[in-house]
Order: sequence, then C-alpha cells, then structure tokens
Amino acid sequence: MKNTLYEDITKVFTYNLKKLIQLEGTQKQLAKKIGVSEDLLSKYKSGDAFPSIETLLFICKIYNLQLDRFISQTLSAVDIETIEKGIDLETNMFDKQYYCYFLSTNISKEGAIHEGIIEVDGDKAFFKILFGNSIMKSFSGNIITSEKLLSFNLYSREDGICYINMIKPNVNKENYIGGLSLLFLPSDANSKPCCQKLLISNKRIDRTDYYEALKNILNFQLDTNNFGNIKLSSYEDEKAYNFIEQLD
Repeated sequence: MKNTLYEDITKVFTYNLKKLIQLEGTQKQLAKKIGVSEDLLSKYKSGDAFPSIETLLFICKIYNLQLDRFISQTLSAVDIETIEKGIDLETNMFDKQYYCYFLSTNISKEGAIHEGIIEVDGDKAFFKILFGNSIMKSFSGNIITSEKLLSFNLYSREDGICYINMIKPNVNKENYIGGLSLLFLPSDANSKPCCQKLLISNKRIDRTDYYEALKNILNFQLDTNNFGNIKLSSYEDEKAYNFIEQLD
C-alpha cells in the first residue's frame, strides 16, 4: 500500500510539474523560480527523483496551492487559469528598445539578414527597418495581449500593414531579453504578402560574426516539401532565447 501511494503521488506530482513548466514557458525558468538546478528538475519531471518537503512547500507557497491537493489531485484548467490571473504580465517587463533580425525576401539579396528596431511604450509599439544608419521603413501601432500570444498590429502610410506575432513572454521574467516571433510584412517584390521569422534581442548582434547562427534560427526547416501549416514552437523560441542569453 505504501509503494502504491508513493507511485500515485509521484504520478500526480510529475503531471502538475509539467503544467507548471508550460505555465512558466520553459523548464529552465521554472527551475530558476523554485530554486533547483535544471538537471534536478529534469529528474523530478521523469520520476527519477522526488523533491524534499521544503521544495514542495516552497512550490505551493509560490503558486498559492495546498500541499495535500498539489500531490493528490491533478491541476485543472481552472487551477491554471487562477494561477495565471494571480501573476501580473505588464508591458513594463519590456525594455524600451530591442534589435530584431530577419531574412531578406529580395531575390537579388538572397541570404542577407535585415536589421531593425522595435520600441515599446506601454501598449504602443514602433517597428523600424534599418538600412545602415538610416530608417528604410517605419511602422507603429498597438500591442494586443491574448491568453498565449502577443500581437503587434502596426501600420505605415507609406509601407502598409505589418504584423508581429509572438509567444507571450514568460510571466515571471523580470525583463524580456528576446526570442522568436513571426513577421507578416509585404515583400519588396510587388508588395506580395510574406511570413518569416523575426529574432528579437535586447543586445545588438553582429550579423557578420553570427551569420550562420542567425540564418539557422531564422530559416524555416522542414523534413518534407509538403506541409499543412507553418507555426512557431515554444522549443524554437527557447532556443532563440538561449542564444541571446549567451551573447557577450
């Protein structure tokens, strides 16, 4: 009976732990928040280790959960929504300015990487595409927040409409350092619609020194030529975040 009880508790705990990882955005962020190493959190997640009572109590305190319920009942959608509502996601988590990078759509410049700037002011956003030290295109508009996404709805009288959609930044980061988003922008060739990846970074990236790394992040990589949709995964966003974090 004791062994069965431990197995049941472990099964519920690992399920709830995975829900908290989804809530935080990455395994790395949850490990940092609850004060354990990422390796130890991986062992918790796989069932190879079980946390101490101090760690369990700390997790429950952070998320305002009852210990007996946390280890005996799986978290429901209502529970997750309650936790999310108790955590503030304010635009002050953004720095005032970010650099951004995306691949050129011009055939004559194939392989080139454009540089731009995103400026955030409350729920307002400004997106500028640079050419050297000059501004080639400039868009402005609002930031719209949904449950899982942030959307930048931008407009320019000269250059038309531009959309940037991104995974909602981790709610417990003190500041967003960057990651991947999807950029919807008319291409230079006859204003054809275009969807591409946009890397956002709080650090300026040397496009020559990091060309291969940037190209690898920004390319859509498919195992087959036939696909039903193109989407941005949390895994890709996390890889981009980790790349930015390790920059000097």
